[in-house]
Amino acid sequence: MIQDTMPEVARYWNRSAEAFDSIYTGRKSPVARTLDQVLRRDMYQRFEWVMARAGDVRGRSVCDIGCGSGRYVAEFARRGAARAVGVDVAPEMLRLATLVAEQEGRSSICEFVQADVLDWRPSERFDISIAIGLWDYIADPGPRLGVIHDLTSDTFLSAWPRLWTWRMPIRKARLTAAGCPVYFFRRADVYRHLEAANFVVESCEVIGKLYCVVARPR
Repeated sequence: MIQDTMPEVARYWNRSAEAFDSIYTGRKSPVARTLDQVLRRDMYQRFEWVMARAGDVRGRSVCDIGCGSGRYVAEFARRGAARAVGVDVAPEMLRLATLVAEQEGRSSICEFVQADVLDWRPSERFDISIAIGLWDYIADPGPRLGVIHDLTSDTFLSAWPRLWTWRMPIRKARLTAAGCPVYFFRRADVYRHLEAANFVVESCEVIGKLYCVVARPR
């Protein structure tokens, strides 16, 4: 049986929340901002990809699993989503997410839930669900994909870190030293996991060091 490492993941991201969100805000030195643009370029690219593939979200409901500091949730709300829900295990991330929604004037549309999606049972289904920066930290995606399948009515957008990119060993060493597990995937693995959870893969694009996938529940 594969050991679930979500407690370690939650601890790591709880203490790293401010540093993570500064990638979006740019509240750091000019040198650090330049490094982000080079080394973390795919973080900005995946954001643009999600918004493009989600299309017109006006009047729709969206769920972000592993929402972090809520940047996607707030943007969906800004673009007219009727309801935007973010789920994350790290309370400090959710504190930042709540602040972001308040600063954007979107608190009435945004909701944030502290939970592992594996244990979360919403009373509704969402038109669109996303999982961006989640599978990096999940040894066995299957059980959580099953939950996501059941809460998604139309479109599932996800990003998966690619195996054997130049940055992979650097990232592996850095996060392992910090006490956070990290995992990488072949394209065939991505398809296998999604199809086993009863998703149909519509497209899989290589964006930077990621596989970015559009899928729909059967």
